[in-house]
This record gives sequence, C-alpha cells and structure tokens, in this order.
Amino acid sequence: MNQTKKTKINKRRLFGISLPVILMGLVSFFTDISSETIQSILPLFIFEIGGTGLILGLISGVSDAISNILKGITGWFSDKINKRKPFVVLGYTLSNLSKPFIGFSPSWQFVLGLKITDRIGKGLRTSSRDALISYYATEKGKAFGLHRAMDTFGAVMGSFTAVLLLFLNWSFTSIILFTIFPGLIAIFLILFIRDISPQDLIEKPKKDKIKSIGNKVDKNFIKLIIILGIIEFASLDISFLIIRTADFIPFNFVFLIPFLYSILNIVYAVFSPFTGSLSDKIGRKPIILIGLSLLLFCCIFLAFPIKPSLFSILIITIIYICYGYYLASVDPISRAYIADLAGKDKRGRAYGYYYLSVGFISMVESLIFGLIYDLFSVFWAFIYISILLSLCMIIFALTDFSKIIKRK
Repeated sequence: MNQTKKTKINKRRLFGISLPVILMGLVSFFTDISSETIQSILPLFIFEIGGTGLILGLISGVSDAISNILKGITGWFSDKINKRKPFVVLGYTLSNLSKPFIGFSPSWQFVLGLKITDRIGKGLRTSSRDALISYYATEKGKAFGLHRAMDTFGAVMGSFTAVLLLFLNWSFTSIILFTIFPGLIAIFLILFIRDISPQDLIEKPKKDKIKSIGNKVDKNFIKLIIILGIIEFASLDISFLIIRTADFIPFNFVFLIPFLYSILNIVYAVFSPFTGSLSDKIGRKPIILIGLSLLLFCCIFLAFPIKPSLFSILIITIIYICYGYYLASVDPISRAYIADLAGKDKRGRAYGYYYLSVGFISMVESLIFGLIYDLFSVFWAFIYISILLSLCMIIFALTDFSKIIKRK
C-alpha cells in the first residue's frame, strides 16, 4: 500500500517538479519572510533595548552555534528512527511561533532565549527537510534549486516588508509581531507533507559501506575542516554589518537598512550559481580568495569613521553588494569542498561534522569581535577582523588542497 501512495505522489507535478517539493518551497518562502523581516532590524532592536556589541555577538554566536550543532545531531537521529516529518513540523512550528514574541522582549536576555528557541527549530528541521526533498524529487538538482530560489525570494520579500513598514513609521516591536502571519501560513502548509516511508529508507547505502569510506577519509576531512574553520573564524557576522550601517545612514532614512539587506540577498541568490559553476571549471580556491578579498575590502572601509550623507549611503551600498558576492563565493564553495572529499556515500555525515565545527567556530568569532567592539571601539573591531582575515587568506592560499582532497 505504501508503494501505491508513493507512485501516486510522484505523478503529481507542476512544471516537472513534484507538488510536495513545491509545497516545501512555499513553507520556506513564508518562513523566510518572517525570519528576514526580523533579521534585517533585529540588531537595531537589540541596541534599542540596551544591548551592546558583546551582547549582539553573544546572541548571534550562541543561537547560530546551537542551530548548526542540531543539524548534525537531528540528521543522524532521523535516519536512526526512519522518521522525517516530526522533525520538520516541530522545527517549523517552534521557529515560527517563537520569533514574533521577540517584539515583546524587555531586555536582551529575552531576545537571546527566543532567538535560541528559533534556531533550535531550524536545527531540528533542516536535515530532515532536505531528506524529504530528495525523496520526492525526480531531478534532485532541479528540486533543490527551486527550493533555494523560493527560500531566497522569501528573504528578499522579508527585507522589503521591513522597508515598507519602517517607511510607514511602524515601530520595531510592531514589525516583529507582524511576522506571526507568514509564520502561521508556513506551519499550516507543512502539515500537508507526507513522511518518508520506512520501506524506502531501507534502500539507503549500507552501513558497512559508509563505515569503510568514513575510515578512509577521516584524517583528510579533519584537515579540510581546519582550513574551512580558518575561513569561518575570519568572517564578519551580518548582525555587525547591520548595526554598523546605522552610522552610514541618516536617522530619517533608517528604512534603507533592510533595503540594503534585500540587495545583499539578491546578489547572493544571483551569483551563487555562477560562482559554483565557475569553481567547477577553474577550481574552488580562486573563487573563495576573490570572495575573501571583497570581505577584506568591506572590513577596511567599515573601520573608519564617516558622517551620514549621500556619499556614505553610496559607500555602504557598495559594501552590501560586495558582502553579498563574498557570501556567494565562500558559502556554497565551502560546501562543495566537503562534497569533493566525502564522496557520494557519506556526505550526510560529512555535512553534519561540518555544521558542528562551524557552529562552535562562529560562536567564538562573534564573541571576540563583540568584545573588542565594546571594550575598544568600532575602529579596532574592524581592524582586528581585517588583520585576521589577511592572515587567514595567506594560510588558505598557501595550502595545497590537492594533497587533502581525493575526488571520487
């Protein structure tokens, strides 16, 4: 009977893509409208209720670390019990119901608690959601491409929503509370997704095969994680870019901040396929180095004081465009490196390790940057990250990846 249901589901397509994949794309679309509407103004809200640079780093670092750590754990556990939908439903519900209450937060401690709850939801759902997409997809590249496009489009719409509501003089609190509506739509839609059949999961690669491959590449994988960790440690958290933007924008034009954030997302979405394809042709390292160079350019400009004016708006716009291209050059290419090393049969476990390491590294990086931001100044915080980034680029450029990566 399960086989009959599977056949029936797979025949339901729109433009060659199964309806469950499109439905999950819509879930991500509405969830990202909610998430990015908040994210584009959250650093400003945190400072408004008494937060500092260190507090911003703490909230961003700890919440992202928990999310990444859970991605690895729940991905493994959902395989273990042969269930996906419970993690997906619980994850989306937890995130979409907790985020809007950030608007009621009287202090940064409440924001931290709710942000952690939101990220727990993301950690619970991500691996299982991707498994569901791969199950329903007949053409996996096309399915994941559509899902990423709808996810990014939701991020852009969320940023524009914040722009519109700020232009209409809504308070930060009102804007954050508004996000309950797209969140509820996402929760409603995910309930219609059917779970993966346990009978189908039996056809996954055998454990002994995974184990043998894992033993073969573990040492090389650790080396790669260290190198990619260096890149992650020298990154700039988007929250600090947003809060620094307030110094470039006249107070009456604060609605431009989420607008710039939407430009960043558009650049990221447009150039990610291009940088990915280019890295297949000329290699991963040159593309990542270009992205890191643009980030270094951004950090140097952000270090120096500037008075709000039309010129400063132009400069910060260029910085957001460069930062978007940096993300498109480094984020997907780093994941491609993992695939290069892991081979086809153990990528799930490899990405789990990768997310675990990124979670811890990003937390330390955000806390150190925030501490310097508070104890010294904005200037020294960005000079610190610029020096660190320069050193990391040298280490990355001198590393011979042909001795680490063995393509399969």
